[in-house]
Amino acid sequence: MSSPHRMLRILGMFSLERPVISPEWLITELGVSRASVYRDLGQLARAGMLERVAERGYVLGPLVVELDRQIRLSDPLLEAAQELPAQLAEETGGTVLLCRFHGSKVMCIHQVNGRNPALSVSYERGRAMPLYRGATSKIILAYLPLKQLKQLWASERTALVAAGLPDDFTLLAQELADLRDTGYCITAGEVDPDAVGFAVPQRDGEHLLGSLSVVMPAADLSEARRKSTLHRLQSAAGRIEGRLQDQRQKARATKKTETP
Repeated sequence: MSSPHRMLRILGMFSLERPVISPEWLITELGVSRASVYRDLGQLARAGMLERVAERGYVLGPLVVELDRQIRLSDPLLEAAQELPAQLAEETGGTVLLCRFHGSKVMCIHQVNGRNPALSVSYERGRAMPLYRGATSKIILAYLPLKQLKQLWASERTALVAAGLPDDFTLLAQELADLRDTGYCITAGEVDPDAVGFAVPQRDGEHLLGSLSVVMPAADLSEARRKSTLHRLQSAAGRIEGRLQDQRQKARATKKTETP
């Protein structure tokens, strides 16, 4: 394993359950020499990606915070969304989640709480969630390219089946194709008890970015409110995708003017 690859893997090993990582643990986990681990940790610390904690090991460093701010201010999806998630939360009363997917996980990048303070929503900004449980994730799963879906099936088949998805790839692909044809996903109680999730995909042209979703208490959900929530959600998602298209067209026009 090359040093750059190993350093990326080290960064990916931090979690809420393991916020501090010791060099000794890394030596065992990575199966490399002490010198290699300390060299990698030193480079990451000098870059600001890690910070040494005396007598304990290393934690994520200040550059991570700086990069997080950069994402908040310049992420194209967030830029396109702007005021729309807050408007959607106000209109529906539900908690609105704007999420991206990466690898085999879904990450909330923006959350607006609804009018029900008692509603518990496990999805929160910066928390990675699996791709196969709840509407927010399942609608992304439905739009994954076939190659990525096969890779996910090969690596996480047990978890997919445990989440209630078919234990047969052909059946799984068909179920997801049906969901994709529908264009939205609604689930109840799959992530948080007594909560219903509504989700639609967010795409930049043909490129899948993530999803936009609304989470509401199941007890307050009449059929009329269900239809209204879905309609408002689809409308907001469409406006976000329209703004993303405008961004692409502006970038294309700028590139043409800059080309000699």
